[in-house]
Amino acid sequence: MMTEAEWQRSQYVPTMEEYMTNGVVSFALGPIVLPALYCVGEKLLGSAVKNQEYSELFRLMSTCGRLLNDSQGFEREGSEGKLNSVSLLVLHSGGSMSVEAAKNAIQKSIVASRRDLLRLVLKEGTVVPRACKELFWKMCKILHLFYFRTDGFSSPKEMASAVNAVINEPLKLPS
Repeated sequence: MMTEAEWQRSQYVPTMEEYMTNGVVSFALGPIVLPALYCVGEKLLGSAVKNQEYSELFRLMSTCGRLLNDSQGFEREGSEGKLNSVSLLVLHSGGSMSVEAAKNAIQKSIVASRRDLLRLVLKEGTVVPRACKELFWKMCKILHLFYFRTDGFSSPKEMASAVNAVINEPLKLPS
């Protein structure tokens, strides 16, 4: 987040690669997901945490989250003077790409990242335990729920609706 604040302060326009490299970290799923991986049942070995597969699972999950957030929060962030992947695509296109076309391109990137994440989660015989891989997948699904129609993170109405559904609406089990 400090990098993004510095970019904003200096009016630096990062490349998409710079933005996404930083954005995967600044989306801040690390403090939420990574400690939880040690509580899912199967032992997570240090060798698995240091393995490229683990880093790729985190990168793909965080990429989905960052891009979903950017797509839904584009107007709000723009009004705050912040750049995101949508505005960067438009800026770097020299005006040849519309906001709608940029959002479509972002959506394609989300689909590709989600597909790659699922492929990695379902791959057998890897060093990261299956339960841990499934946690990355479940968080990705939660992110899609959050950002399905709107920026569920900053929308109190959407957040309250999701919380009320979980608390107040009983699960209907098949008979």
